[in-house]
Amino acid sequence: MQNILVSVIVPIYNVGRFVDKCVRSVMKQDYHNIEIILVDDGSTDDCPEIIDELAKEDSRIIVIHKENKGVSSARNEGIKYANGEYITFVDGDDWIERNYISYFLNLVIQNNCEIGMNKNHYSSENNISYDSCCVVKSEKVIEWIYLGDIFVAVWNKIYKTDFLKKNGLIFNNEIWYGEGMLFNIECLQFVDKVAIGEKCVYHQIPNPNSAMRNFSLKSNLCGIKSLDIQKSLWKKSNELIEDAWEYHKYNFNRSIIEGVVRSDSILENKSIYKKYVHKLRKEIHIAFKVERKIKKKIYWVCYYICPFLMAMRAAKKYDKTLLNLRPFTIF
Repeated sequence: MQNILVSVIVPIYNVGRFVDKCVRSVMKQDYHNIEIILVDDGSTDDCPEIIDELAKEDSRIIVIHKENKGVSSARNEGIKYANGEYITFVDGDDWIERNYISYFLNLVIQNNCEIGMNKNHYSSENNISYDSCCVVKSEKVIEWIYLGDIFVAVWNKIYKTDFLKKNGLIFNNEIWYGEGMLFNIECLQFVDKVAIGEKCVYHQIPNPNSAMRNFSLKSNLCGIKSLDIQKSLWKKSNELIEDAWEYHKYNFNRSIIEGVVRSDSILENKSIYKKYVHKLRKEIHIAFKVERKIKKKIYWVCYYICPFLMAMRAAKKYDKTLLNLRPFTIF
């Protein structure tokens, strides 16, 4: 298996505190036949200097410096330069276990699949690992992604390069939030099955400056746009997928309400806040149709009755999580 070259694409933008640990975790893989493509997306911190120095230590590293055009553009640049038979992605502020590449390569080869995904999302709060794996029909994987049973990102996954290039699969440069889900959903239109694992080999680091942690109304609206694009690309669909997609979109109502409350910007976004409270209440039947757990249904009833208080509760929990994770952000 060591004759198979794997391309590891790392988009990098202003993650100077994290990038050295990230890249070194890739360099130390127990599977050695890799190329490490570091795409500096116009960083304004010390990332360019750090990755240039790292490239001097390892001939497998390819460094690309480009104008800032967003994470989708950075990943596309990496795909363009990739020579590997398989491609995997690692975010510049995360790190991977020594067996990350070998694990995913075994996963797709042994199960004869063009895509391998990890079912779980791992962080310092969740590192439960299972050796089990299975092969799942792509329709079910689409449904699971929309329901959150498989994490939406492109990291913690592997893709066969020929499959991507044959089907013209790249990231949408206009989408910077929800871009990973869009890419995965489009990929899943062209395969019948996916290898699914549950082993903890990827670690997401809680970067308080990341786009996922900082509320942006513009980003949330971009995420909704991503969902609409996904639906327009469906070749595979059924009632379960449609319901899961509706429910995922419904959750953006809560996300926007909580973001406005957490950022203390209700006055500046009064009409937006009212709009999404109205939508959350009007469309609550979507949550009740999809959710099976009584506890979750009670949660949505509470949100229907007191959206502001529920958003405040979520904000306090969010702040507490950041406070608890702060020591892990410094290396």
